[in-house]
This record gives sequence, C-alpha cells and structure tokens, in this order.
Amino acid sequence: MQIKTDMLPPGLLYEEKRLQALQRYDILDTLPESEYDDIVQLAAQLCGVPIALISLVDRDRQWFKAKAGLPGVSETERCVSFCTVAIEREHVLVIEDASQDARFSANPLVTGAPFIRFYAGAPIQSEDGFTLGTLCVIDREPRVLGEEQRRNLLALKRQVELLLKLRLQVKQTEARNRQLLESSGDAVFLLDEAGRVLELNPVAERLLGRGASELPGASFESLAPENEREPLRQSLQALLSRGTVRLANQGLCTARGERISLDFAASLQEVGSKRRLLLVGHDLTEKRRLEQQSIQNDRLASVGALAAGIAHEINNPMAYVLSNLGYLQGWREDLERQLAGMPGCPSHLADLLVEAKEVLSESLDGCKRVRDIVRDMSFFSHAPDNALAPVNVNASLDFVLRMAHSELKRTATLEKDYDGGLPPVFACESRLSQVFLNLVINALQAMQPGSPQRHTLRVRTTREGGFVRVDVSDSGHGIPPEVLPRIFDPFFTTKPAGVGTGLGLSISHSLVQKMGGELRVRSEQGMGTTFSLLLPLGEHAAEPRTVLAS
Repeated sequence: MQIKTDMLPPGLLYEEKRLQALQRYDILDTLPESEYDDIVQLAAQLCGVPIALISLVDRDRQWFKAKAGLPGVSETERCVSFCTVAIEREHVLVIEDASQDARFSANPLVTGAPFIRFYAGAPIQSEDGFTLGTLCVIDREPRVLGEEQRRNLLALKRQVELLLKLRLQVKQTEARNRQLLESSGDAVFLLDEAGRVLELNPVAERLLGRGASELPGASFESLAPENEREPLRQSLQALLSRGTVRLANQGLCTARGERISLDFAASLQEVGSKRRLLLVGHDLTEKRRLEQQSIQNDRLASVGALAAGIAHEINNPMAYVLSNLGYLQGWREDLERQLAGMPGCPSHLADLLVEAKEVLSESLDGCKRVRDIVRDMSFFSHAPDNALAPVNVNASLDFVLRMAHSELKRTATLEKDYDGGLPPVFACESRLSQVFLNLVINALQAMQPGSPQRHTLRVRTTREGGFVRVDVSDSGHGIPPEVLPRIFDPFFTTKPAGVGTGLGLSISHSLVQKMGGELRVRSEQGMGTTFSLLLPLGEHAAEPRTVLAS
C-alpha cells in the first residue's frame, strides 16, 4: 500500500522513509549468503556468546539475514524484538540482564525460548542515515560487554553496511544493464568473466537469428568466424585488465552461417564480488548497404552527366550515317535491278552487289546498335515522362510473356503462380513492362536454349504488406557470389563482347527505384536466380527506396 508521506507526523514520516530505504536494498526474504553468515559466526566467537544475528526491522517483523546459534527461526514479531529499541539509538544498545530490565523482563523472548538474558545490538545504517536493523549478539546468561568486544562488534557491523552498499551498487548496475538490454537499438551482450554469454537483448537475437534461450552459457568467442576467434579472445582478455576496449569490424556468425559485422564498445563491470563484461555492438550491415547505395547513385549520376554529352555528340552524325546508309542500300537495289535486265552482265559485278548488300546490312545493324546504346544511356539524364498510375501487374506480365513467347518456347517451360486478387500497383505501365521484359529475357538467356523440358521459368505474384511482390526465377547457371554485388552497375555484363550493353539491369533498377519500389536478387550457382520486385500499391505510394541485393 502506498502511503502519502506528506500527511504524516514527523515520527511516522521518518519511519516510512526508513522502510523505503530498507526496500531499496531488495534484501528481505533472500537466500542465505556466505558473506553475511561469516560475519555472525565471527561476532559470536569474538563476543563469546552462543547466538549472533543480522536482524533487519521491517514494518511488523524483524527478519534475520544471517544467524548463528538459532536454528529453525527466520523472523520474530517486531513488537517483541529487542532490535526495535536498538534501532532508535545511535550507539550499541547493551542489556546485561534482560530479566532485571523493566523494558524487557516480561518479554516472551525472555520468559520463553530463547530465554534471552544478555543482548548487545549495533545499529546498521543505510548510506543516507536510516537505521535498517542491527548486528546483535545474545546469551542465555547475564554478562558484560567488554570494550574490545564493543569495538569488534562495531567493526563487524560496518562490514555489514559495506556489503549492503555493494548490494545496492549491484542492484543499480543490474537495473542499468536491464534498461540497456531492453531499450538499446544496438546489439547488447552481457558475459561472465570467462566470456560466456549470460544475456543478450532482442536486437542481438534478431541479428544472429537465435533466441535468448539458445545462447546463455555459450562462449562468446564461439559466435565469431573461426579465423576471428583468437583476436576476439585476446580482446576479451585485454578487457579484464584495461576495463574498456573497442572491437572494430568484429564478425559474428548468424544461425544461417552468414557473417555480420559490428563495431563493439566493451566495458568491465564490477558487480559485487563478480565481474561482468558488457558489450554493445553497432551493426555495420546497414551502414555498408547505404555506402554501397551511395556509390551506386554516384555512378548513375556520372553516367547521366556523360550520357547527356554523348547523346548530343553522337545522335546528329549518327542520323546522317543512317540516312546515307539507307540511301546507299536503295541505290544498290536499283543498280541490281537494272543490271539484271542487261544482257551479258559480268558475273563478278553480281558478286560485288551481293557482297555490298551484306556490308550495307552489317553497317546499318551496327549503327542502329550505337543508336540504341545512346538511347539507353540517355535514360540516366532524363526522368521518364510517363506519369505513375494504377497498373494491373498480372496483365502486364502476361503481355510481356506473349512478347517473349518465341524465345520462351525454345528455352524453358513456363510456370505461372499469380495471385488473382492483387490490387493494382502505383507505377508507369510502359516502364514496368520494360523492366519485366528485361528480367524475363535475362532469365531465358541464363538457361540453355533447345531443351525446354530441362529448364523452368517461374513467374509469381503475391501481396506483401503495402506492396505487390513479383518473382522472376530461372533454373539456369546462377550468378557467382563475387559478381552479384556488381550486377546493377552501368555497363557491367557477363555476356560475351558485342552481346548486350550492360545497361539493362541498371536501367531496370533505376526504373523500379523511381516508381517507389525495390529490386532484389537472390542467386545460387548451379541452382538458378530469382529477381524480386516490390511495387507499391496504389494507396501506399511512397518515396523511392532501393535494396541493392539480398
């Protein structure tokens, strides 16, 4: 029950504050502790008595934290306790013969078990001056407390006060650790002196993919990759001697065997007679993702600036070349028709005209390829003109699959898994079709043509929160891990020279980003690749977001 102390008279006000001070130690009804037991044993020996107690005075009882010579008794009523009188004094209360003392002669502890005659109690005080109880010695025979015994009793009660002070410090330290474990946005680990995990917070659980029940007792060193364990062990040893250390870019292994990187600030904590190692780790994974994204954005910006200049310098002369090649192609065709109607035309002229046809055709194809490259590059310097609007994803995918039908039927079997109840996404339909077509063509090129029964192209749609998710999967050769981080880089390609511009995925990535979505990739060599698009629903249109790879 909470008592309003501001309404109490001075005597009761002091008592309430004294009880509050006692409660702060959280010691009542705790298990025996050897440190306290040793003190009462020594007090009984030095004072030459059979009974010694550390007695804490609660509201209606006195409770014994430690006792010697009084088996089977853990507390007595406060109204009959000697300690109630002792805590009202600043010095040792000595009763040489309780049967002759008017205050205690009728006390049931005097007239009955344990038949107290001699009592000496030294008051135990809190740091803020409130008396919590006593260290007392008791005999069943009258006696006198010698001066040396009095000094010994006072020295021992100061040891009790020191233990209580340490207890309070531990309790504050534990409260701070608990608050840090529960509220920190970083990963927090609490280790024992040997480096074994005692506790970890939810952030650490999430990063490692392991529950709190799995790790306590495990060596923290064992959570690191094998080649990083020895440096980590040395750092923990240094922590015991220095008090603080920092661990930069420390790797830990997740439950899936993946390495995550953290910057740790570690400190040594003295918790009573025990030492604890507190490690607070900041996850570098997101930081590095943002750094990579920044690099990617810088690259795209550079390409945009370059593309604007290149498009201006190349488009005009390319138009002249294409026009002239078209004229020459028409002139050759006219010449071929005229010569065909002339008798006795030399055969070598006919051969030259055939060769000229091939040269002109190759030249036109090459110039058109240059024109297409410039057109794709110009995308980086100009945002799409098309406005965003609700788009039916399933219908858009079907349109693209029809366009790729001839290539698809030669390469793979199609498996479609559409969510028929999908709401529309907020996108540019023509640009979205461009992305879908690029991903489908890439998937088909990753599989060997000519054996459709051996390969599968899977296209799946589903709803995921405020987004529609589209997965385009192939059963091809997969992407090597060292290549995966670069697949969205402009001009990067694994195709042979002259095949592809290396801009398809970069453009797709940027298009999805501009539509407020995410483009992810997951690949395993020999097992295939899956590209996943997350596109915002019409009512969840958001600012552009990107995830490079996951």
